[in-house]
Amino acid sequence: MKKIIITEDTKNRHFNELKDKLKKLEKLLKKIKAPYSLNDVLLAKPYKLYEIAQWSKKKIYFIPLKNEYKHSERYTFFNINFNFINDLYNNFTKKKQEYNAYDLAKSLNVNTCPYCNINSIYTVIDENNEKIIRPEFDHFFDKATYPILALSLYNLIPSCHQCNSNLKGKEKFDLGNYLHPYIDNIDKHIKFKIKIINAKFYHSIDGFKLEIDYLSQKAVNHNNIFKLEERYSYLKDIILELIQKKYMYNEDYLESLFKKYEGTFFRNLEDLMRLVSDGYINESEINKRPLSKLIKDISEELGLI
Repeated sequence: MKKIIITEDTKNRHFNELKDKLKKLEKLLKKIKAPYSLNDVLLAKPYKLYEIAQWSKKKIYFIPLKNEYKHSERYTFFNINFNFINDLYNNFTKKKQEYNAYDLAKSLNVNTCPYCNINSIYTVIDENNEKIIRPEFDHFFDKATYPILALSLYNLIPSCHQCNSNLKGKEKFDLGNYLHPYIDNIDKHIKFKIKIINAKFYHSIDGFKLEIDYLSQKAVNHNNIFKLEERYSYLKDIILELIQKKYMYNEDYLESLFKKYEGTFFRNLEDLMRLVSDGYINESEINKRPLSKLIKDISEELGLI
């Protein structure tokens, strides 16, 4: 749920590995005197990608021709279809030795789905370069409507099958209404909390309710698509364990554990609290392990961390 940072090495490799496969697109852009280059299409950030997406919806491109008559104008026009880029994307997703979706996913190094923080999406490529598993890639701007963006780096969101295929599908997203994992820290837009219902809360999931505060309209829209409330409601057993740990691991006990194992198991208190809570409690590390956002919010509310 933390904003995904793309390194310069990842950008450079993505462009250099794909530019020859997109010669046809590069020639088309030059032929119709497009205001965007191949570099723009592959590497532009989301707001510029939106501009390219809207431009690509034009059906006819008028090109001025050189004319021997100084004061007259002649034009030719092209009806361009960018669907061939979807075919290139489909090939990009296949297992092969050359640069493909597995290599990109590995380079992005995102281990949990940025949309939900529920599911692992790690990439496995073995020592013999056999490509085993990877996350799916969601097209933030859907590739059916905007095929020109099918291979655009900032349009490819590593995500879990539930979020990409089961929930988002072909939904039309835009930057004004939806959170974008390369722009937004989604964790800043939602907050998990518990509501105590009865005295059974410390030994039964029926004693409390999980609630989510949505801190922006985009967060509300995010939930409407990715069904966070419904999905997290099945994880109340984790919250119950945190409640129990709050009473088991009092301050004196935590201090004694740290003193006993400092320098062996724990480098600092944060290491100890990660062990106790089963999640990364440092805000910058939420993407490293599933459910870390939930665990962090509830642990803070309980005073466990």
